[in-house]
Amino acid sequence: MSSALLQLTALLTMAIDHAGYRLFPGTELMRMIGRVSFPLFVFMLTEGFARTSDRGKYLSRLAAFALLSEIPYKLFTSGGRWMESLIRDPMSNVFFELLLIFTALWGIKLAAERGWPFYGITALSVVLAEAFGTMYGIYGVLMGIFFCVFRDRRWLCAVSLIVLTGLYCWQHGSMFQIYAVFAAVPICLYNGRRGRRLPRYFSYIFYPAHLLLIYGIYCLI
Repeated sequence: MSSALLQLTALLTMAIDHAGYRLFPGTELMRMIGRVSFPLFVFMLTEGFARTSDRGKYLSRLAAFALLSEIPYKLFTSGGRWMESLIRDPMSNVFFELLLIFTALWGIKLAAERGWPFYGITALSVVLAEAFGTMYGIYGVLMGIFFCVFRDRRWLCAVSLIVLTGLYCWQHGSMFQIYAVFAAVPICLYNGRRGRRLPRYFSYIFYPAHLLLIYGIYCLI
């Protein structure tokens, strides 16, 4: 699978998940399918981190769309009470999680270049994930770090995904997230090629746009 196909898979499974959440709340299968999307986004982020020629611009894009996506996300999840939700929890959409993961990877990279231990950066990233209340917290940050460390051994990426997902389910007392382990299949099938990619900002714009579209359909119904 190329990175383009991984991106399409992540976007499609995310859209199915969100449609199931808001439009078909009784359809558990759609939410199960959606569990695959987050690990794929994290995996692609680590690939982007390794391949980009300008990490500063990459970080800026993540920050910009994190801010732009928060109100659409609040409308999608809270409806008419979006302002109250925004004040209570202003950093909850998935871009903030990806932003923190990217920052952690950059910090670890700089530490390695200077001969510093990376454990401090990892610990700080974990603390910030919990303090800011990002979507997946420690689970997402550690996933990104493991995916980066094991980038050239994708079977270890799959193992780390399975272990972290199991621990996440145990921590929350629910097995719902366990379906994320199926993301290990496309990750292991990744061939390292770009493929025929979507327009550059498509996946960034797609996130807030599809949330607003689903919420609009929900309001009409």
